[in-house]
Amino acid sequence: MLLAGVPVPAAPNASSNVSQPWSYSNERDTFGTVRGEFDLAPDVTAWAAAGARRGVENNSLANPTVTSAAGDTSTYRFDNARRDTVRTGEIGIRGKLRTGEVNHALSATASSFSLKSRNAYALSDFSGFASNLYAPVSVNAPAANFFVGGNLSDPLLTQKTELSSVALADTLSFAGDRVLLTLGARHQSIKEKSYDYGSGAETASYDKSAVTPIAGLVFKPMQNLSLYANYAEALTKGPVAGGTAINAGEVFSPYRSRQKEIGAKYDGGTFGMNLALFTTAQPMGVLDDSTRRFGIDGEQRNRGAEFTLFGAPARGLRLLGGVTLLQAKQAQTAGGANDGKDVIGAPDLQANLGAEWDVPGVPGLTLSGRVLHTASQYADAANTQKVPSWRRADAGLRYTTTIGKQALTLRGQIENLTDRNYWASAGGYPGSGYLVLGAPRTLTVSATLDF
Repeated sequence: MLLAGVPVPAAPNASSNVSQPWSYSNERDTFGTVRGEFDLAPDVTAWAAAGARRGVENNSLANPTVTSAAGDTSTYRFDNARRDTVRTGEIGIRGKLRTGEVNHALSATASSFSLKSRNAYALSDFSGFASNLYAPVSVNAPAANFFVGGNLSDPLLTQKTELSSVALADTLSFAGDRVLLTLGARHQSIKEKSYDYGSGAETASYDKSAVTPIAGLVFKPMQNLSLYANYAEALTKGPVAGGTAINAGEVFSPYRSRQKEIGAKYDGGTFGMNLALFTTAQPMGVLDDSTRRFGIDGEQRNRGAEFTLFGAPARGLRLLGGVTLLQAKQAQTAGGANDGKDVIGAPDLQANLGAEWDVPGVPGLTLSGRVLHTASQYADAANTQKVPSWRRADAGLRYTTTIGKQALTLRGQIENLTDRNYWASAGGYPGSGYLVLGAPRTLTVSATLDF
């Protein structure tokens, strides 16, 4: 966290531990999926899929708030426990037919999602204990009894979510497949309930549904070039107040999101590119500094452009890069105080360039490299605390061989090759912004055996 009005300090050494010896995070997810397809006819396929996940999380965290440009912090303890049970399912059918000069690609799908979440939390006094980002001070763990919600050893049910949808779509092909028109609609239903962390009593609920449209148009003026435009709406879950809010667990009504996009794609085989212009909008959540109450304040409006490029300029050499320009602005904020200002954690430029090179004379060996750039961004809604831009270089190799008749792939990757210290991003809601420290030089290795 960053105290309001405090300049963003220089990033500390990412290789050192600025946390406390007693802090820990223990998470475990167990999940599985199954999917099957059946051809009912040469042009008709039906499918079904199901999945489940069980998540267990226990944390005791030291949450620092930076109080000066010199890196001074005030830290409090935050313990939480979470148990998630998720079940998903989907069935569908797709097929092709022809009416006169028009080809149709039809699809119908039905899906469901169920989440039951049990949560509990406990915090120490927000006044905290003193430390520093560059010279951490170890202290005994303070008692987490100042702000308590539920039983950490046996958390109660605090959130229940049920999502379901039925969608129909038809892609019509004209003029020898040079013009494609997609029309569709989806009926979505969202049922949400929240419960008190301590007593388990229901505190809020809603049952909302909507029919949302989708439309897309593709025109191919030549074989390798496609021009497209699309429009989509969706009913999206509203935010949930986090554990540090006085109204933790409160759920807010869903909203109808809207996205518009136009673009062009060119694929010449060894060279290709894509350009897209898009706009989206969504409500913004805010945590009030003084009351610690979470609520909705205004809207986030995004406008941007994405450009990607890929190609093989020489044998054995492959390039992939992209640039994203983003204008993420606040609108309709309380009293218009932050209207027109940048959204927290939204850089106006992100760029990356990667390359792979197959080493001559060494079959199966490939070297890779990547350079990333992220422009500056703001850590507060008033745009007074700016996080500097950063750049990072990664490098790696891949070696493919065989063991008997089995294919073996060995991979090694070094991220942050120069061991640069940087703030990777800013996040959170207005009134609760935080900084994310970039990882130090990190080596990962893996092996994959196909059998």
